[in-house]
Amino acid sequence: MKQLTRRRLVQGLFAGAATIGAADFISPARLTKERVLVVGGGPAGAAAALTLRAARPNASVLLVERDPARLAGTGPRPKPFAMPAAAPDLKALRRAGIGVALDEVVAVDWTNARLALFSGRALAFDTVLFAPGTAPLDEEIPGLDRVARHLWPAAWGSTREARRLTAALSTLPDTGDLVLRLPGTVSHPRAAVARALDLATHLARHRPNARLTVLDGSAGPQLADSFAQQAARAGLPSGTVWRVAAKGGTIRAVDARQGLLETNAGLIRADVVNFVAPHGAGRIARAAGLVDASGWCPCDPLARSTVHPQALIVGDARKQALRTVDGALHSVRDAIPSV
Repeated sequence: MKQLTRRRLVQGLFAGAATIGAADFISPARLTKERVLVVGGGPAGAAAALTLRAARPNASVLLVERDPARLAGTGPRPKPFAMPAAAPDLKALRRAGIGVALDEVVAVDWTNARLALFSGRALAFDTVLFAPGTAPLDEEIPGLDRVARHLWPAAWGSTREARRLTAALSTLPDTGDLVLRLPGTVSHPRAAVARALDLATHLARHRPNARLTVLDGSAGPQLADSFAQQAARAGLPSGTVWRVAAKGGTIRAVDARQGLLETNAGLIRADVVNFVAPHGAGRIARAAGLVDASGWCPCDPLARSTVHPQALIVGDARKQALRTVDGALHSVRDAIPSV
């Protein structure tokens, strides 16, 4: 029996999809239309789909998103630790005449301009735009296992983790210790400073005698200086301890069950930990082969991939992106002239 490798699996998906078809998106009635695919339904992807639909009213525009919750609307979110903004929802996309496929891209056949989906379908395209977003990267830190990640949620773009962090903060003792861990390379520097400010504000309002320590794995003082300036303007207490990499911000090992973090300056015991991991381009970008050694998607100034020039990249996954919501939406405006 032949071993089932990922290569054979993807080849099988493409072959099977040629028989199954891709619903009405590649039906004979639509073969004369330009086929535009948008992969990723976050703020940048949904905005790109709407913009492309307006720019190309005679094209078939289909958005592919694996997580139904991202298109479920703008219901209440557990602030301030949840996602900063929501994308246009499913109803808005459908009102604009945009098709939506709740599925996951597992591979791209660049030669034949087709996407393979987890469901076994294949989608042919004339134009493809990726909005992969970001995803946490694995770290080789002793003790940082699944249990540790559950007990110490990042709450970095995850509503579920935001709820866990909010619940953990509610159990913080009056004189407890709260630790925010930031990796050596922060994907969203403004969001990192905002997270520290949110935690400091929470303590000032609910646990004024508790202590906040920020373990910042970066070498420079930029984040610490920005935090200090904004905290002073907000009138927050000056008790936050900020440790950069060389002064105790580097983590060597953890024991989440005991609430211990081993740093290059010694052990720290914490009651609650907000453990933010390093990030790179989302899984879709990796599956499509759009990332380089940096973990991000290199692009030209008009958002075209320099790895696969057939693809346009919008949002936070771009290598030189300004990783804010406004920056992600601005990248859509950059990309549309290239279509």
